[in-house]
Amino acid sequence: MLAYLPEGTVNKVIAKAPTVVLVNKANPVTDLKLQPLKDILSGKIKNWKEVGGNDAEIKNVLLQPCTTTIFAKRSAPFGKDINRLMQAGNPVAVTNQLVEANEGAMGLQIYGYESPDVKVITIDGYPPDEKSLPSRYQFYQDYNVVTKEDASSNTKAFVDFAMSPEGQEIVASLKHIRAKK
Repeated sequence: MLAYLPEGTVNKVIAKAPTVVLVNKANPVTDLKLQPLKDILSGKIKNWKEVGGNDAEIKNVLLQPCTTTIFAKRSAPFGKDINRLMQAGNPVAVTNQLVEANEGAMGLQIYGYESPDVKVITIDGYPPDEKSLPSRYQFYQDYNVVTKEDASSNTKAFVDFAMSPEGQEIVASLKHIRAKK
């Protein structure tokens, strides 16, 4: 049992959702090594030319806390002096819109929610897919279902469906990583 769960509850991971790095389609960068990614997120690298891109200021789009937390834990804390693009609204839609509209933008998004108008880049040459996650592509969050140990039959039926082949195919159709193949 996970330490933060209340007594009498259980956690079931039903999927893994990769967190991806998005850039504008005009950005020639297709891959970032982990250390330069850390340096971008901490504010040490401020221009795309430092990582093989065009001479353009990097503008970080920071979205929902769960995604930024995943990256911060595994890469680097976000620097206070990074150039941020922010806008009110739905964080998923806003991230896509800001990256699409700004050549220098870099955003973090949950895989499967990026728009076709932005580009997902690899990290250390690895894409966020079932083959490379979690051992090579380490930026993901678990989709958890927390229930009482003596959950109702409807709750148990939902969890059983989520873990069934049909439920796991739905997970895969959303570009998330199946918990069970």
